[in-house]
Amino acid sequence: MEKKVILYLGYWSRELRRRRFDGILRYAGSRGWNVVPVPSNEVPDLPSLRAALARFRPVGVVAECAGSAPSFPPRAFGGVPVVYYDPPERAGWRDAVSVACDEAAVARAAFAELAAGRPPAYALVSYVSPKPLRWAREREAAFRALCAASGKECAVFPSLRGETRETRAARLVSWVSALPPRCAVFAIDDYRAFETMDAFAAARRSLPRTATLVGANGAGAPGGNEKYSVSSVEIDFELSGYLAAKALFSGGRDGSGIPLYGPLLVRRGETTRGRGRREPWVPEAVEIIRREACGGLSAASLIARFPVSKRLFNLRFREAIGHTVHDEIAQVRMERVFSLLLDTDTPLGVISDMCGFGSAVELRQVFKARTGKPMTEWRRLHRQ
Repeated sequence: MEKKVILYLGYWSRELRRRRFDGILRYAGSRGWNVVPVPSNEVPDLPSLRAALARFRPVGVVAECAGSAPSFPPRAFGGVPVVYYDPPERAGWRDAVSVACDEAAVARAAFAELAAGRPPAYALVSYVSPKPLRWAREREAAFRALCAASGKECAVFPSLRGETRETRAARLVSWVSALPPRCAVFAIDDYRAFETMDAFAAARRSLPRTATLVGANGAGAPGGNEKYSVSSVEIDFELSGYLAAKALFSGGRDGSGIPLYGPLLVRRGETTRGRGRREPWVPEAVEIIRREACGGLSAASLIARFPVSKRLFNLRFREAIGHTVHDEIAQVRMERVFSLLLDTDTPLGVISDMCGFGSAVELRQVFKARTGKPMTEWRRLHRQ
């Protein structure tokens, strides 16, 4: 029997597409399905979209709406369920099912990283666009509100429509030159962060000595040219893929509203002092947990893979992620448990083996402590 397929129309950077693809694959794998990623240049118009739908016959589509490729409204998919990231704020997408980033949480993570240095003032580099997009508006509003609540000023470098790149670059150099000493700067995304770093270099201001800087998205430098080590709020794009695939089959009607994902961690570079040392192995450890938690991975076996002591590992992991290694492993396992209960008829006794628990009894105890209900009752209530 041919496996069912989820189609992923990805328009963002290669790294972000890979993380979202991993999340979609994680959900699809629990159902025994395949995921087919289709690059944006293969669907430049409606006939090519229809050809892709006819070729792959997907049970659902996850579609990006960012980038230069066209965005197709729900009616273009001919009845195939579709879930969007950042659908256009236009009539054709008004009732579209979507998954959204908690942009206020991104701003909070950036503010917390910058606030650790106790700066005397804050600043924000806004997004360049003919029309400010929802995600940029929400990040800016949340960050400025946090600055106001702390009693600190927040200077904003505004976008100007129609200006050339050269004009903007010169204006940005003048702006960073005038920032007060030790000012903390939030660049609305990583592209703006690297643009701002060029301006600081031109103004001969070194970071983090004379100022600190945080970007967002965790996408790295445009084109992969990492000439600066910039701190960035890394967003949990893998979770976004998982939630989007799951939303395909709830149709956004599960009563919980638009599924939200948010920051995973702050990937610290040389532009902030941070709240602790910058450990490059923390993101690697998180990825291992995502892949192997349901295969019986333990905190001890994970820590043994890295050349640091147990105490230091636990300290740096919690400092970066906000909770313990054990908590992260448990969270990934429970995500799989909920998925199997909600979306499959897998027997309860088998779920414990599939999700890395020592026994069915252990899973039942953990599940009831977390939800307040036995697994059988929870499945019955949530599948009505």
